[in-house]
Amino acid sequence: MKNLKRGLAAALAAFSAMGLAACGSVRVALEDYPTTVVATFGDTDIYLDEANFQARTSQYTNELYYGERYGTSVDPSLWTMDVGTGETLEDYTKESVMKAIHQTYVLKAKAEELGLTLDEDEQALVDATVDSTMEGIAEVMPDVVNLSEERAKEIITNNALAVKAYEYAIKDVDTVVTDEEAAQRTIRYILVRDGEDAAEAEELAAKIKERVAGGENSEEAMEAIADEDSERYLYVTNTFGEGDFDNELGDLGMSLSTGETDMVYQDGYGWYVVYCVTDFDEEATEEEKPVIVSERRTEAFEAVYADWEAAAPEFKVNEKVWAVVTFDEVIYEAPETTAESEGESETAAESESAE
Repeated sequence: MKNLKRGLAAALAAFSAMGLAACGSVRVALEDYPTTVVATFGDTDIYLDEANFQARTSQYTNELYYGERYGTSVDPSLWTMDVGTGETLEDYTKESVMKAIHQTYVLKAKAEELGLTLDEDEQALVDATVDSTMEGIAEVMPDVVNLSEERAKEIITNNALAVKAYEYAIKDVDTVVTDEEAAQRTIRYILVRDGEDAAEAEELAAKIKERVAGGENSEEAMEAIADEDSERYLYVTNTFGEGDFDNELGDLGMSLSTGETDMVYQDGYGWYVVYCVTDFDEEATEEEKPVIVSERRTEAFEAVYADWEAAAPEFKVNEKVWAVVTFDEVIYEAPETTAESEGESETAAESESAE
């Protein structure tokens, strides 16, 4: 049950934190968000207060991340940044929000169809999440979110039911992973970067291989050699498994047994002198097993969800209404600067000393 609670809480957070920009918009006052339809799921109306709450949660989460990372207030221009696909971060975020809402309604409908309900512990978690959600809104975004406690409970309950449907979709996933399936190996390599003389680079790599191969202190030797010319050499440790790297370096790394050394050329990079520290890293292998289980669950869910979505009612967004929500003004406010805090501390200390 503890794992179920943890999974439910994580999924609730993911659904809450999770976008279509439109040409033109209508005017909607914040107080009218609870009665303004922004999307439909078949005959079910989805209101702007819900979509706006999800969008503002994601906005604040992003601004908090950037603010804490750089130790400063966030400039609104953050949201006009191109995410690399020709769309702004605002557009991308709002698109993600709408996709998440759509998925929630598909899963919630499936949960009801399957007769899935929340047990006592899950309902208690929903209630606790509602309380913390309302506190969070009041604390950080009271001016941009209009969400009643009743609506918050409805939204979070829907999310919880969506989680139940997700769990149903992955219930038959095999969670047993063998050592062979998860096997990880660790290699160290020195990359001799290509210079003006390709033959000279190959000759240099061959000499490094001779110095490293067969010695009891091969790892130490590689590190010492790499320090001899840090601009020419790149010294790296890699832990990986079958299929992780589809290139010359990966192929060579997978072919070596513990203690073996060899070299290979990769176009565009140079010559790699590779030493296999171990062809079976037990700790890394154990850490890989839950990753494989997670991948299996993702694949299983995506396959099942595709069928559920295809059979679900049509989801349509009123783009003009959705365009009302913009991130022109930031929500996150950076705390007082360190200098200001230090100044206050020094003043307090001086006062105590004077006393």
